[in-house]
Amino acid sequence: MRPPISEKLLHMDKIDIKSLSKEELEAALKDLGGETYRARQIFRWLYKIGVKSFDEMTDIPAGLRQKLKAKFHITHFTILDSKRSAPDGTAKYLFKLEDANTVEAVFLPEERRNTICLSSQVGCKYGCSFCASASLGFVRNLEPSEILEEVMAVRRIYPVSAITNLVFMGIGEPLDNYDNVMKAIRIFNDKDAFNIGARKMTISTCGLIPGIERLKREALQVELSVSLHSADDEVRSKLVPINKKYPLKNLIAACREYVKSTNRIITFEYTLMEGVNCSNKDAAALARLLKGLKCKVNTISCNRIRQVRNIESARMIPNPMRSRPYSGPSEKTIALFVKALKTAGVNVTHRRPKGEDIDAGCGQLRIAKL
Repeated sequence: MRPPISEKLLHMDKIDIKSLSKEELEAALKDLGGETYRARQIFRWLYKIGVKSFDEMTDIPAGLRQKLKAKFHITHFTILDSKRSAPDGTAKYLFKLEDANTVEAVFLPEERRNTICLSSQVGCKYGCSFCASASLGFVRNLEPSEILEEVMAVRRIYPVSAITNLVFMGIGEPLDNYDNVMKAIRIFNDKDAFNIGARKMTISTCGLIPGIERLKREALQVELSVSLHSADDEVRSKLVPINKKYPLKNLIAACREYVKSTNRIITFEYTLMEGVNCSNKDAAALARLLKGLKCKVNTISCNRIRQVRNIESARMIPNPMRSRPYSGPSEKTIALFVKALKTAGVNVTHRRPKGEDIDAGCGQLRIAKL
């Protein structure tokens, strides 16, 4: 008996249809002898109904469906693991991709909105010292279809919960996978697909200035979030190594230009770490750095990261975290830091961590499988 053909090998000569924009799909349909208006029908089948095969597209002529099957395939994920938080309903999923790599997505239900935190890459190359994703290294970018499938996979689990918001704050650096992320965002925004408003989508970056400069020229009003974590170059370089290439002076200048060009507010993410970045001195430095900039600061206490317990697995990954160098500050320290920023005129909020009981920080479910 012949061994089964792997999903990856089966589709090696086919294009993933969910990686096509509507315009690209229209062109492909024209080449196949089909009408271009069927791109809208196919989008609805793929994204609104969520079919997994072309045979389910019953209003597409059988002959055209056969041509589509011969040229394209439809990506779908396998759920390897999942956890759901008892206190707040946050749910985290570990997906197996068709090439056997893994990524995570987090579903965050709230009273008036439902958010999915998306990954943009398999692993991350930027090595932020407090992030679990850094320990597993970088493998590859996600394709647009794979980014879209993260949402599709979560939506299949929660069919009655409308997805209202998307944040690219999971595994990977979105601006390092710029073209694929932006193509996915445009499909998320498309009325025949997900119809999620551009302002309901947030791209988070560790500070890639070229990507910020590209984003300000886009005709989509997506939100921009910058992982800041310190107003001191020496400290930030230890936390976020890309700061050595794009130091704070240049990064904040790029942010000011972004605000000037787009008239959009930038959010600065600031993870509070005991004894590292949350003293009164740190608050004063942050206020000076952001003075006059149209922005808000979103603080959150540092998560604990699960250690890699399997010694053999730890030997195979680039930066295994055997110990946790950072911890979150006390409630008193948080309150004093936030108060100091508000007194200095900074628009600041403190976000309570969600899903702490399920290790909901990015990369932690992947580590748990090692």
